[in-house]
Amino acid sequence: MPSSSYDKAKHIVEVHEKILAVFIVDSQGNMSDLFIAHNANIDQSVVESVRSYLNLRFETNEEQQKAKQLLGKHPWAISEYDKIRVIKIYELNRLIVVLAKSHTSPGDVAETVLGYLYESDQEPPKSLF
Repeated sequence: MPSSSYDKAKHIVEVHEKILAVFIVDSQGNMSDLFIAHNANIDQSVVESVRSYLNLRFETNEEQQKAKQLLGKHPWAISEYDKIRVIKIYELNRLIVVLAKSHTSPGDVAETVLGYLYESDQEPPKSLF
């Protein structure tokens, strides 16, 4: 069952015109809970291609554990490509992936998604920009 953070990300897709899709990836790289915005002009095969090409998966290997001990938890990451922006949100046992339009203000999309996800936390996420 999706978590409240996934539900919040899904809601952002419903209301933010620059967000294309959101889905969950497990440690085997399997995708679930795909939600595509109505005006995204993409379909599941496009999302599957992006997931496959980027080899998106929730990693729990030994190197990740070493990095976590050294650096701390990796809550999210953003990758910018010519045609798409990929926001990866790391949770305890899965990865939430948000696909957004590229060539828009990074603060407009990334901070909207991350701020909305963490709005109920006591400390808001730090601005990237």
